[in-house]
Amino acid sequence: MNFSRILLLFSFVFVTLQVVLPQQNQRGKGTILIEYADMLEGAEKRLGKNVQALKGNVKMRHHNTRMFCDSAIIFRDSNKVEAFGSIHIIQNDTIDLYGDKLYYDGNEEIAKVRENVRLVNRNVVLTTNHLDYDRRDDVAYYFNGGRIVDESNELVSRLGFYYPRSGEVNFKDSVVLTNPDYLMYSDTLKYFTRTEVVEIVGPTDIVSDQNTIYSELGFYDTKKDKARLLRNNYIDGGEQTLRGDTIYYDRKKGFGEVFSSMELEDTANNVIITGNYGFYNELSERAMATRRAVLKQVYGTDTLFLHADTLRADPVDDDPENKIVRAFHHVQFFRSDLQGRCDSMVYDFRDSTNTFYHDPVIWAQGNQMTAGTIKLFTKKRALFKAEMIDNAFLIAPEDTMHYNQIKGKMMTGYFKDNQLYKIDVDGNGQTVYYPKDREYVIGVNRAESSNLTIFLEDRKVNTIVLRTQPSGNMNPPLVLAPEDTKLDGFVWLEQYRPKNYESIFNFKKMEIDVKRADYSGYQFDQ
Repeated sequence: MNFSRILLLFSFVFVTLQVVLPQQNQRGKGTILIEYADMLEGAEKRLGKNVQALKGNVKMRHHNTRMFCDSAIIFRDSNKVEAFGSIHIIQNDTIDLYGDKLYYDGNEEIAKVRENVRLVNRNVVLTTNHLDYDRRDDVAYYFNGGRIVDESNELVSRLGFYYPRSGEVNFKDSVVLTNPDYLMYSDTLKYFTRTEVVEIVGPTDIVSDQNTIYSELGFYDTKKDKARLLRNNYIDGGEQTLRGDTIYYDRKKGFGEVFSSMELEDTANNVIITGNYGFYNELSERAMATRRAVLKQVYGTDTLFLHADTLRADPVDDDPENKIVRAFHHVQFFRSDLQGRCDSMVYDFRDSTNTFYHDPVIWAQGNQMTAGTIKLFTKKRALFKAEMIDNAFLIAPEDTMHYNQIKGKMMTGYFKDNQLYKIDVDGNGQTVYYPKDREYVIGVNRAESSNLTIFLEDRKVNTIVLRTQPSGNMNPPLVLAPEDTKLDGFVWLEQYRPKNYESIFNFKKMEIDVKRADYSGYQFDQ
């Protein structure tokens, strides 16, 4: 090309720019402005009327948006641009949008960027192959898979809506959030890039090495590792699972606080603790429940339900693999064949022992047991022994008018197949026993012995063995006065027996004084 032709071409481009640019300075109409191009030519024959082609280092502007590319076609009548190669859009000097192709509508203020798309807003980077950016509503959205990365998290989904001004991102369909400490899976999530807080708005699983969290509504602060879970929530730590209507969870402390419908399930020990308020620390394995607190413990095919004002579960200091459960105040429990009440209870998982303190009363197969302290021992989830310590008293109704009675300093009952079959009395043993001939009471047998053994059959007294210094007598049933047919301390407490699950919440105060344990100085450690 000779010099004259080059000069002629330069003159053509210069004149063209002089003609076009003044028409574009009317920004009130939203016209797309051309700031620079190595070459501009008319493309009316190929592409239609009022169409221009730009080539080489193209720079355009529309309001506060600047656009760069290798080449572009401007459709003047529709105020649209098709751009190709090295696409770079700068919005408000804060958002950079890159790609290989651009379709921009100046009237609608929508940029459609395709292939190798990357949107950068400070520390947030969005990558996809198909992105539409609505400048007017300030929202960028992808619809064929995309990824957003910030300082802490990476989020991918099939659909996504990003609002750069507010920093909010709405993810839909196959959402996965990757954090160094966990993975989050959901169908729908909201993420706030400025605070790094996730809003859970659908079924969501958060999976880590220490637990799995599930929720359908709530918030998770990925920076502070704190969660507020509000619907159908649980935290599954393997052997322990915490559920509740509202859960506040601190991952760093391992602490979960539950409001309304708390449930802590220990699958290793077949125990469930419930209440309307409580907490569980997965690091220390301490738990507490109150406000209609219940401990549910499985024994074979039956379940024991125990209620108290407060329930505590703590690991044993020298044996962290085991726990101790404590129940404080107004303790009542129910099982189909076992009921009871006391002021406080301790269950030790090391030897499967339940210890009942302060005026305990236990009813087993119709037998009433009272003592200063009562211990129940289980083996293979079945009751096999009961120890009544200090002023032990057992009452077994023979019928509606007669009561077999056993009294002593200490009493040990033995169970087989959950049936009481033998009782040993050690110290100051006394009995009142009604022998029968077939179905009829034939007398009243009063006996005393330092040590004695009672054998039962079908829940009834069958044989009494007086082992040390025995004494006793047999009287016809109508000879003795009613007061002589009852041992000192006889009190029939049937009216206080919990008769079903609901009754464990109705603690009736006994007419006799009940000494309560003082736990006012007890520190509820989290």
